Order: sequence, then structure tokens, then C-alpha cells
Amino acid sequence: MAVSPDPRTLLLPDPDAIPSVLGDKFAALFGGTLGVSAVAFHRYISRRPVLSGIQLHILCGVGVAAVAQFFQIRRDNYNMDRDAVFRHYIELHPEDFPPPTRVKVGDVFKTWSPVR
Repeated sequence: MAVSPDPRTLLLPDPDAIPSVLGDKFAALFGGTLGVSAVAFHRYISRRPVLSGIQLHILCGVGVAAVAQFFQIRRDNYNMDRDAVFRHYIELHPEDFPPPTRVKVGDVFKTWSPVR
């Protein structure tokens, strides 16, 4: 989607965006992997069999995945609220956000002379 010159539409979600397959599952997958890896690393460092006490691996994996998912949802809600506040401010004060003027690239560049 091309950028609209209207500043009120800048913070709206893109209707043409295709969500990724792992976008909403990444935090839980990463947290679960981190929890299981932390327990396995602790077992390795303490010179015990890495996969002994598998219930602790499962418990920590699920627990850390749940905490990571909770914080991901909390972060998404925070960002949605922040964008809503910004959009509301832009709607209340349109004079502070004039549409950008279109400038050609040739007008931006200064004259160039090579110095050798």
C-alpha cells in the first residue's frame, strides 16, 4: 500500500498486510524453547543426565511460554492503545500535521562538481 498524504491514516493498520504464519506464536515458541533449554543447561552444568526429571523440562517450557505469550499480548495491547491516542491527537490538532509537500529527488540534490 502506498503511503497516504493524509496524516490521520498513518497509524491505521494496513488492510492489505498478510499476517505471517508464526507472527502470533513466536513469543510462545521462543519462551518454551528457552525454558526447556535453561533446564537442560542447568542439568548439564550440574553434571546430571540432561533429560532426567523430564517433568521439570515440560513444566518450565510451558510456564515460560505462557509468561512470554502474556507479555506479548500485553505489549500488543499497549501499542494499540498508544496508536489510538496518537490518532486521536492528530484528529484533534490537524493544524500541527500538514500534509507533506512532494519534492522531486532532483530538487533535493545540490550541484555536484568533482574535486580531484
